[in-house]
Amino acid sequence: MDILKALRYNLLVNRVRQASPSFQRINSKDEEKQEKDLEIVEVDSLHTQRRCLSDRQDLDYLSSEDPTKPELTDQSSLLHIGQLCQLNEHLPARLEQCPWSLVYSTQRHGISLGTLYKSMGGMDCSTSTLTVIRDNCGQVFGAFCPTTLRISLSYYGTGHTFLFSFSPQLQVYEWKFSNSFFVKGSPDYLAFGGGGGLFGLWLDDGLIRGQSQRCDTFDNDVLSSSDDFLINDLEVWAIS
Repeated sequence: MDILKALRYNLLVNRVRQASPSFQRINSKDEEKQEKDLEIVEVDSLHTQRRCLSDRQDLDYLSSEDPTKPELTDQSSLLHIGQLCQLNEHLPARLEQCPWSLVYSTQRHGISLGTLYKSMGGMDCSTSTLTVIRDNCGQVFGAFCPTTLRISLSYYGTGHTFLFSFSPQLQVYEWKFSNSFFVKGSPDYLAFGGGGGLFGLWLDDGLIRGQSQRCDTFDNDVLSSSDDFLINDLEVWAIS
């Protein structure tokens, strides 16, 4: 008897649906709403998953156990941890686990190339250095040299010397074997890379202004926001 009632009820509902378009529209709208609600839930869930994944990746990248994260004796005011890790990956293998020491900073020591040279006076010449600059437009760039920075009669350095720029992604310009004009220290200027009267990176004696041009040594693009730039901040890190 119950089965018969159920069959009669289903038959009656089907007849109502066929006879009433408004009933069909209501059901259709309900179904569409349910589908849209389901889509919204799925999209929100996907965004949440992506956000959680991004957060986990950031945490993993900033983890103290990250093998690419250098050990700093001081905090850099020019490079965040992600940039430090990226640069560390381009250093010679023997330096990847070595601590970084801030030996010169315009914020701490003033603006003077002479003071920069003196800050490394008691260091072994084989100590590697990383020079980091931020210009007046906020561009961050610099040079790595496998020796200290010092006054010299001729160019010094090795093929491990390179130039870099965050524009905004890291660009590294390594030695192109065209010449050995790696670093030149003078009382009047400090230069990285050369050839044909052009320097990959050139700084004046007051550490106030500089220049960056394409040079034969590294075949680099202009590192700074323009060929001629003003130095906003400068740091030199010793790595050994």
